[in-house]
Amino acid sequence: MKKVEIILAPYHGGVREDRVGAGPIRLMEMGLEEALKRYSVETHVSDLGHIPECEGEVGRAFEVKRRVALTVSEAISAGRFPLVLSGNCNAEVGTYAGLGSPDVPLIWFDGHTDFYTPDNIEHGYLDSMGAATLTGQCWQRFAKTVPGFSPLDPRRLIYCGSRNLEPSLLERLSEAGVSMVEGGANRSGPFAEALDVLLPTSSQKVLVHLDMDCIDPAEGVANEYAEPGGLGEKDLLACLDKILARSEPLGLTVASYDPSQAGGDRIGEIAIEAITRAVAHRD
Repeated sequence: MKKVEIILAPYHGGVREDRVGAGPIRLMEMGLEEALKRYSVETHVSDLGHIPECEGEVGRAFEVKRRVALTVSEAISAGRFPLVLSGNCNAEVGTYAGLGSPDVPLIWFDGHTDFYTPDNIEHGYLDSMGAATLTGQCWQRFAKTVPGFSPLDPRRLIYCGSRNLEPSLLERLSEAGVSMVEGGANRSGPFAEALDVLLPTSSQKVLVHLDMDCIDPAEGVANEYAEPGGLGEKDLLACLDKILARSEPLGLTVASYDPSQAGGDRIGEIAIEAITRAVAHRD
């Protein structure tokens, strides 16, 4: 029987159940655990607990990463597949660190790249820096406090669904060696076919990150930053099928789902279908 550790990290900026932080709880309310059990998946749920608000946004966010890393590591040791349900994308730093596999490629579905640093943005939105932190571009000293962390080589990062990216960001991504299947106006052909070209050519372990605003808002609005030109549900499932056909996912993080947005439960349904596809159908 397949065993899954559902790790609840329901925080936005370290504040519990605020905005996208409500997404993990809503997925559980919508029957995620029951959906997995229908596929004979044994589930165990871990909640990261209270994050002290006195630490400030940066301190709280990195405490979430630390707790995610420890819980993922414990799940791996217990023979369970780590499924991280997070408010913010930057919890991926903890997921990756907790795996203990620094060379594993990361396939990142997202309407954005989260590849900013404090030196090239002015709005200060910490969750736009998750992938940059993961690849060692910023917050290096804080990242070292995350158990098991070592920077991901950006050449092992594959984006799918990112769109409407400014030229300076595209240039930084290109210089870093990141691979990408763009959405929006730069999309050419089916997402799954384009992603298949970028996937490892032989059986390999991978990590999958699913930011729900990779989904086109015509199907449902994942969060306030969702933009047109994203994947449909069929696109996402076809992409996951391509990944499963040639790779073994070691873990899955699902993030950035705000159920209060228009069509919020539709996004939740897509998330649950994607999770069961990735988790229950893996070898």
